[in-house]
Amino acid sequence: MNTCLFKQGDFVIYRPSRRGHGLDDAGLLEIGKTYRVERIEKENYVVVEGYRHPGGGIYWTEFAMASDTHTT
Repeated sequence: MNTCLFKQGDFVIYRPSRRGHGLDDAGLLEIGKTYRVERIEKENYVVVEGYRHPGGGIYWTEFAMASDTHTT
């Protein structure tokens, strides 16, 4: 398992795999939208600002790094 490349405060774009998108069963995240990382759980799961799901964060590989010029 690879360790998350993101850190708190980074801007990331939700770019899920087919499997990853299926795990967001509540549809709480928009594909292609930029989000700010609120925290990293268990070194591999990203929780973005405004995302509340009882299962916790989304695996970090479901996101891509965004440039610093993006806003949420």
